[in-house]
Formats: sequence, structure tokens, C-alpha cells
Amino acid sequence: MTEELRLGFGGPLHRVQRAARVERARRLIPLLVAVTWAPLCLFALVGWATSGIADSLIRDWSVHARLLVAMPVMILAERLLDQTARISIARLFDEALVPPASVPRVRAMVRAVARWCDSAWPESLLLVAAFAAGIAALAGWIPESGVLSGHETYRYDAVRLWYGLAALPIFQFIVWRSLFRFALWLRLLVGLARTPLALVATHADRRGGIIFLRMPSVVYGALLLFATSAVLCASWATQVAMHGTPLATFRVPMLIFVVLGVVVVLAPLLMFTPQLAMLRVLGMRRYGGLMTDYARRFEETPINAQALAQMMNTYQRAVAVVSPTLFGKGDAIVLAVFALLPALPLVLLQGPTNQLLKRLAGLLLGGMP
Repeated sequence: MTEELRLGFGGPLHRVQRAARVERARRLIPLLVAVTWAPLCLFALVGWATSGIADSLIRDWSVHARLLVAMPVMILAERLLDQTARISIARLFDEALVPPASVPRVRAMVRAVARWCDSAWPESLLLVAAFAAGIAALAGWIPESGVLSGHETYRYDAVRLWYGLAALPIFQFIVWRSLFRFALWLRLLVGLARTPLALVATHADRRGGIIFLRMPSVVYGALLLFATSAVLCASWATQVAMHGTPLATFRVPMLIFVVLGVVVVLAPLLMFTPQLAMLRVLGMRRYGGLMTDYARRFEETPINAQALAQMMNTYQRAVAVVSPTLFGKGDAIVLAVFALLPALPLVLLQGPTNQLLKRLAGLLLGGMP
């Protein structure tokens, strides 16, 4: 059943990768870096040797962050999304968390997502859009957002032509394709949230036994935030290093990015809150009634006190504490840490390493006494 759900595979790009024998990430990532980033450096080196002037585009750290950090991370994120999603769907069926009456519906949803993954036209549209965006950035038709950051004029030299017509479109296609696959996973979560699942009120995970459904979103979201933050921080680092922009200028944008990123990743998981909240209510009603009956019988005939204690422990530590959210504070902390990791080199630009913690806190909290 789960072999049909391959969020990291399928579609024209995967067929080309398989034909070229670069399907595995350890082969695909070096190939993409060689095609996108290496020619930029070569053209910039040739231009510097002939004119004695280093191209300003190659000095934009966000360019390198896109091609050397964000693009490989997004490829890995897509592969991890594929693995964690397949495991999660397999557990739903293996642990009988999908009621028999709902099995045909869930199987149909998985098949529908698999067809979208293998469809040619979504990737074709994304490819056209990526090249259109690259041309627009090359011509200066779209607002500057680090794409060609800091350039007042647009010279059509080899560096910019390769970046606008090859490197940037490839990067954008990889990112948009990855986001499209993640959107398909979210679509599957919507269907599962609308399906009455066979949740277990006394399950040790305190989420009815489906806490594993959060894992694909958290893993993918953490890598997505890391990749996006790497590009943002690299763009800010360029402004700090070349234009002397104070680091405090980026404190509020960074804080907003972290908060919004965590919310965007975790908010879709709230779709399961109605089922979890109802599970808690029904569980307390059912096991509360059992507790009342057993306690009354115990008062009438005080025997088997250990069984009564075990029932009370189950009620207090499992049923009564069922969480209404599929995620916890730890998941939010993990996402925030991944979003903040790329900011560490940015902090180092403004001072020695012994002030790292102070400056990082200042970046988020507005300074320390």
C-alpha cells in the first residue's frame, strides 16, 4: 500500500534523474552544484583576470547560500519527507488506526496524491515559472530581494546571464518542486483529519496513538526554515560586511521570520485538534464512569486495591492528559533552533566569539543588561 506514496520521487525530473543515474542525493547534489555554482565562479574569475574588477554578483553571499546551502538542503528535505511520510502512512494501517470502514477512502487519498506526484504538468508549469522568474530577475523586472542584491545597474555579462538563465531557475525549480510535494502531504493530512480515526485514549503518546503524523511536517519544516534562513542571513551578511549596516537592523525581521516560520509549519497540524479534543472528552467520560463504578464497588467490598490504583494511574496519566495538539513545545523549539542556526555566522561579523551568546540574545530580545 505505502509503496504508492512516494513524495520524493515520480514525475519528469525523477525519470530524467533515473535515466542519468543520478537519482541518489549524493550524486544529484554535486551535479547540481557543478552545473549552477561552479560556472559562476569560473566566469567571475575570467572576468576578474581580464578586467581586474571582481563581479559584484559573486560577492553577494546570498548567491552562494542559495546554491551551496539552500538547494542541497531542500533536496535532502524532499527525500526525508518521502521517507517519514511513507512510514507514517504505514503505521496508520499497521496499527489499525484507520477503521475498516474508512480504509477505502484513505487508500483513495493516497493514490490521488501519488498520481499528482507522478504527473508531468505540475512540474512543467513550475519549470516555466522558474525560468520566467530568472529572466525577470535578470532584466530587473521583479523587486530586489537578494536575487541581484545591491546592484544598481544590470550588466548582461557571462556571470549574470548564467545566474539568471541557469543557476537561479534551477534553484527555484528545486525549491518550488519541493514545496509542491510538501503541499501534497498537507493535502493528505487534511483528508486524514476529516476521517474519523480509531484513536486510543490511553495511548502513551497522549495523542491517541497518531503523534507520528507530525514527524514529516516537523522534519521538512525544520530543513525548510534552515534553508530559507541561510539565504536571508547571507543577504544580511552582505549588507553588514560591504555597507556597514548595523546588525541590530535585522533583529526584528529575524524574530518575525522565526515566529512566522514556526507557526506556518505547525498550524496545519491543528487540523487534528477536533479529533483529539473529542477523544479526551469521550475518554474521560468512559474511563471516568469505569472509575466511579470500580471505586463504588471497592468501598462496598475493599478488595483488589492494586487494580484500583492502576486504574486511577491510567486515568490520571493517560486519559486526563490527552493533548489537543498533535505537536508539543519541543517541536516548536526544534523549528526555532533550525531557523536561528544560520544567524550564528552573521553574529560573528559584529564581534569576537566570546560575545556570541550576548549578541545572539540581543538579535532576538533587543539587548541584554
